[in-house]
Parts: sequence; structure tokens; C-alpha cells
Amino acid sequence: MTKVLPKRHEAQQLCKLRSLRVQRARAGVVQAQAEVDRAAEVVKERQRKIEHLRDSLEKLQNAVVTSLVPVLPRWSSVAAAQREKLADRLERDEYALIGDERNLEAAHEKLQAARAEVTRALAREDAVRGLANETTRAHALRREQRAELEIDDQGRPTGMHG
Repeated sequence: MTKVLPKRHEAQQLCKLRSLRVQRARAGVVQAQAEVDRAAEVVKERQRKIEHLRDSLEKLQNAVVTSLVPVLPRWSSVAAAQREKLADRLERDEYALIGDERNLEAAHEKLQAARAEVTRALAREDAVRGLANETTRAHALRREQRAELEIDDQGRPTGMHG
């Protein structure tokens, strides 16, 4: 049983199509990597903000027990309000960091999926390229066989019956 092969131009079209799909898949990886980079930057920025708030809170607490002691009776409510404000911001940013880290994790998962798609697209492209090469070889073989038949036909004497 012989394998049915596509026409040469069909095989070439399939190759072009698969090549475009590989390009699209690679573009998906680039886009997914950019999303990972953005999400990582958001996480880093949030971490810097949290660290700054922690430092501010620590400095305020140190000031309350050192430099603000002489004026604390007058400014204690202001210091307490500032400490409360900083603690509230810190808590909000720590919760937001959890969401940012989840977004980063999701971006990594999308990147892995995009990379897997490139791998599949490359495998499909390779399979179609193999089919195209097989088609080209089969067409060349048929041409060669026809040429041999024509040569054989030309070599036979015509009009003689045995």
C-alpha cells in the first residue's frame, strides 16, 4: 500500500503555515516573559515599599523611646496616630504582596505553557517539513521513473511484430 502524499505546493503551504505557528508561539513566549518581568518588578517594588514602611515604623518606635521622650506627653497622640497609619499601610501592602506573588506565579505558569506550545509547534513543523521532503523525493522519483520509461520506449523498435 502506498502512502498518499500531498502535492508539492500543498506541502510547501503546510510548511509555511507551521512556520507561522512557530513564530506566533515564540511571540507568545516573548509576551509571557514580559508579563513575568512586569509581575516580578511589581513584587520587588512592593517588597521595597514594605521594607521602607518597616523602617519608618521602627524609626518612629525608636524615636518614641529616645528623642521624643521629653515632648511625648504633648505629642503622644500624634505619634500613636502615625504608628497606627504606618502599621495599617504595612498590613495592606503585605496583603497586596500576597496577591502580587500569586500574579507572578500565574505569569510563570503562562510562560511555561507558552514554552510548551513552542515545543509542540516545532515538533509539528518538523513533521510537516519531513512530509514535504518525502513529497519532494517522491515527485523526483516519479520524474526519474517516467524519464527511464521514455528512454526505454525510445530504445524499442517500433512497427516490428515478432
